[in-house]
Amino acid sequence: MLERHALRLGAAALLLAVAACSPQAAPVATPAPEALSARPEAAPCPDDGPRLAITQLCSGRVVNYVDPAIGLATETPADCTWNFTETATPDPDEAIVFRALECKGVMTALEFHGGAHSAALGYTKSALFGDTALTVEPVRLFLSDAADPQKVIRDLLEGVPTTERAKCDVRPVGIDGWPSDALALQYDAAERKKLPADEPVTMCGEFGRDEDTASFWRITGGYAMFFALGQETPDIDAGSFMVFRKGSDGAWTLID
Repeated sequence: MLERHALRLGAAALLLAVAACSPQAAPVATPAPEALSARPEAAPCPDDGPRLAITQLCSGRVVNYVDPAIGLATETPADCTWNFTETATPDPDEAIVFRALECKGVMTALEFHGGAHSAALGYTKSALFGDTALTVEPVRLFLSDAADPQKVIRDLLEGVPTTERAKCDVRPVGIDGWPSDALALQYDAAERKKLPADEPVTMCGEFGRDEDTASFWRITGGYAMFFALGQETPDIDAGSFMVFRKGSDGAWTLID
């Protein structure tokens, strides 16, 4: 466990160094096909489907790793299918695996962007929104502390005015259709009742609850992930995001 934590912190330090040396941190590239081909050839998948490029997991079987209690997206736009994909992180032994839409031959793809205090996943392709999504970062990533995973979220309240900050805490969202483990920086029910009931409100700063959009937190795989999915049907499935790590034997395993 200590060795894994050291690796994660090392990756974070590399991310900070890159950000400090350039106005915009460069995205982390997916390992080149030739690098992957140097591995021993994996056995064919049981369903004869393809393997994911980084982890070599059978794409048709990744769903078996998803906790069914969390819930996956059920809305599928016309001419689209949900497929599992992945993206690299700065740590070569880590990858984020998730479900995304493929529509009319365009597969949604995200890449890792570095930052001074957090990282992000930004679009390289969007099956639903095309080129207009290329400047969008629908997921922000913060390293979480195993001893207190929500602390990194509460720390973001430091920039919120004191009177409002006292009302805010990390609370379950509990909205149908969202992941069952979705969290938000928001008021409790009593404080919310003091605000207008017939219109959406925002609270608790930039990373707080915005009732007019699908924005929420999930804690998984050593990260606190903030999803900002807007008002339209998203082409990424927040409940499917999982972190995998490669062991010394070359096998990739799910990190809780």
